Amino acid sequence: MSTPADHAGVPAVQPWSPYPVQDWSALPIDPMGAPPVDPDLVDPTSVDPTSVDPTWAPPTDPRRWWVPLVVLAVLGSLLGVGAYAGSATTPTSLAAAAGYLPVDGSAIYQRVETTRELRTDVKVEVTENALLQGPSGLLSTDATFGGLILGEVADESSTIQLLRTTTGLVNDTVATPQTTRVYRVNDDITLLGESSADAAYLYSPALLELPADVTDGQSWTSAGSAGPKLDYASRFRAQTAPGDCLAVTGQIRYTNKAGAQSRVDGVTRTWCRGRGLVATDRSFADVRIRATEVAAPEPESVSTADAPISWADPKTWTAKTMSTVSIDPTLGQGPMLGTTAPLAPVRTTSGLVLRTLYSPGDLVATTPKTSQEWTSVWRVHPGGTILTTTGFGNVVVVTTTLRQVVAYSDTGVRLWQRELDELAPAAPVRISDTAMVLVDLSGQARRLELGTGTQTWVHDVGADVNLAPVAGSGVVVVMDRGGTTTALELDSGRERWHLSLLGKGAVVLGDTVSVLQDQTVHGVRIADGSRRWLRPVVGNVTAMVGLGDRVVVATKDSTVLIGADGMVRQRLAPYLMLTLTADHVVGWGTGTAEVFDRAGTVLAQRPIPAITVVYEARPAVVLPDGVLLANQDWTFEEWSSR
Repeated sequence: MSTPADHAGVPAVQPWSPYPVQDWSALPIDPMGAPPVDPDLVDPTSVDPTSVDPTWAPPTDPRRWWVPLVVLAVLGSLLGVGAYAGSATTPTSLAAAAGYLPVDGSAIYQRVETTRELRTDVKVEVTENALLQGPSGLLSTDATFGGLILGEVADESSTIQLLRTTTGLVNDTVATPQTTRVYRVNDDITLLGESSADAAYLYSPALLELPADVTDGQSWTSAGSAGPKLDYASRFRAQTAPGDCLAVTGQIRYTNKAGAQSRVDGVTRTWCRGRGLVATDRSFADVRIRATEVAAPEPESVSTADAPISWADPKTWTAKTMSTVSIDPTLGQGPMLGTTAPLAPVRTTSGLVLRTLYSPGDLVATTPKTSQEWTSVWRVHPGGTILTTTGFGNVVVVTTTLRQVVAYSDTGVRLWQRELDELAPAAPVRISDTAMVLVDLSGQARRLELGTGTQTWVHDVGADVNLAPVAGSGVVVVMDRGGTTTALELDSGRERWHLSLLGKGAVVLGDTVSVLQDQTVHGVRIADGSRRWLRPVVGNVTAMVGLGDRVVVATKDSTVLIGADGMVRQRLAPYLMLTLTADHVVGWGTGTAEVFDRAGTVLAQRPIPAITVVYEARPAVVLPDGVLLANQDWTFEEWSSR
């Protein structure tokens, strides 16, 4: 039986082909094409030749299906628990208790009143909430604390879902130990452990905070060990509270292992739907501690100005390797855990070095502990995944996948946060001692005050932007992916000029902005956008910075120092990265690092490990008397004259 045709030799219903086919009957049968058609049962013209018969059995794969799973498992163990995929997540439980969990990255500010006899002390705290899962969630704390919790729930470590809260003082002049609590939230909400500057509790079985099916008027109990020296027994009752909340009231009785009563805590905790634990009232002996939610306080004055760094004599530097440890205030010291993200560390003026964790999206501050070790000081969790981290004096600004920009002080306190229209994959740029400009992916350029997050102006450049802007001489220059470079007035955000120039980097020096397009540097007058000069460069450009009155352009073939007139003043070796100070640059080659000055004179050379793609994305941190080269783990190599 033949198939009807629209014209000679061409079937009315044809399979798809990437090339013209004149006679389909001459081609071999397609095993995934149309099934054989019985003309006595089915009208052949109604059959789609590209369809698959639904009565067929699923196709079998001759390959061993379990082999890639084994390979993935091995790779996962090699990469470490810190890189556990999907560590920041929303719990999948449909239990009633899950409705009282907070949003990942949310923050609660509380006024805390501590009364002892006739004296009451008042302070303000901020608590950040992190929704995590798996081993990386369990170990997203100091190693000793997290390791003890992991030991209790090792059999469910791959499926466990967690709420981790970190609490710190607001407006404190120095960083104080945070209070960390870890809850299991798969169905019930149970407290696995809490650690503070005063004490640590490890609950086994976990202390039941909210049953999975919690309802108004419900009562429940739990009991077990609270650590190596204490046992606990709790009794709670839930009552509906205003604001779609539950007030959980009861007591926790602590006894030593011999059975003698140690302490009885009267407790009221208020959980609100979608917001988590917002208030507590706790009393024991003659002490009462009340924490009530308040609006985010006005940020205290935090220094946002950078301290210029100018090295004295790089030839005197010596190298030493340093490790990082974590220290729980109660449980002691352990190794630093977690997989660092391929983002450059940043340094505050006060001397902290901050690194970003790939999983679970934390920002961790570290400081020197001894001449050979650093230690973690605090960790914060803005929510989602951190895209950029930038230091401005003693303020650190991050952008995240939640379309937010969040600022922290060097004491680990969340100063402010602001919603963005789109993701901001490019870091903000300083425009003064107190302000910055941030451009998101949609092309919205915003001037924000560093201390408060106040928005002074916003300007839409009209195209997507994924490069950091540059600023100087009264303008901020934005390079968009639509092929336009735009100069905006720093004070007003008004457009001064725009050019058809697909910028891939820029430097502002004096009255000229040098814009890189392809392998040519365009010297443009800041006043009116007219071109002053063009300077071709040889090789793939890897970095571009301004040093004194010269533009340094590094390529994989060579590095050139270009003067204000567009002329090449000096040629140096090829570099993959450039680290800048006021008077010097470190050029990182494939096997050697060189320190040179404004004139292009090489002052010092040092061998370095072979550069890899990941390593290349993590330049050194500038120190007052050297550089700190961060490795892919929690070790550093310091070059300094100390």
